[in-house]
Amino acid sequence: MGEAPAAPDASGRPARGSVSSAVLVPVPQAERIVAEWRARHDPVAAAGVPAHVTLIVPWLPAAEIGAGPLAELAEVAASTRPWEFRLTGVAWFGRRVLWLVPEPAEPFAGLTARLAERFGTPPWDGEFEDVVPHLTVGRAEGDPTSLDHVGEELRSLLPIDCRADELWVMLAAGRRWSVRARLGLGRRSRVAGLPGAKPWSARGRPSAP
Repeated sequence: MGEAPAAPDASGRPARGSVSSAVLVPVPQAERIVAEWRARHDPVAAAGVPAHVTLIVPWLPAAEIGAGPLAELAEVAASTRPWEFRLTGVAWFGRRVLWLVPEPAEPFAGLTARLAERFGTPPWDGEFEDVVPHLTVGRAEGDPTSLDHVGEELRSLLPIDCRADELWVMLAAGRRWSVRARLGLGRRSRVAGLPGAKPWSARGRPSAP
């Protein structure tokens, strides 16, 4: 990751402002296929972010992520059944970002919408009208065809059977991302507060200072 503020987000897109946190679904089943390509072509892989599908980025400022918002997020996770999905195809954002297509996409999009409404944190700060669930493999630097061979090889290795059963909250610190919380889907998760965190209101908004 770039240094915060103005760090890239958890899918590798440059952020317009400070990115301090993200909520994502880790996809460990994809690591055996994409880990090598991500290590070479996705800057966030080296920064500590696993293969994943992003739900919300940016989420909350790190100083506000204490026991209150994490408990609310854990409630959402506990009320969401885990689901099976497949990575079925290769796609591009503008010939610069290579990604894998999760199917069905609706559970990811639906959970993103629930989190955005609950916490008042629209994905990408509302920059994009449509939110497309995706697993980023890499970003083309310079020549936009530089990842074509990666896409072709990945097509021969699909589909990949996967399961969404956790939400991760990740925090950016300098050039690194770290896991703040792992919350199970369909089950209760214990969370701990972050020292110095601001209080959280019952409506899921930071309390006024």
